[in-house]
Amino acid sequence: MQMITLTLALVLAAAAPEAQPAEVSPEEERAELNRQQAELAQKQLEQNAANQEAVRAHEEAVKAYEAEKARVERAHQEAMAKWQADVAACQAGDRGRCVPR
Repeated sequence: MQMITLTLALVLAAAAPEAQPAEVSPEEERAELNRQQAELAQKQLEQNAANQEAVRAHEEAVKAYEAEKARVERAHQEAMAKWQADVAACQAGDRGRCVPR
């Protein structure tokens, strides 16, 4: 099997003309490199814009979270103040503000 593979490779190599790279002028090479660089720069700009949008969205989410956290904390403080006032009133004899048992 190895002999057949080697023979086939030799036959194919002899039958196929060697691919010679086409001569490229320095101007053409420079133009191609400039095109590639411009393409990469455009992709980087697009990625930068996407990253900036992601950062902005994250900052908005953090801001909304902090606002909700502050609202919940205020509500908790109000509920605690009411409860403490009710306990103090109950202990002072105002049975209407006592927790039913």
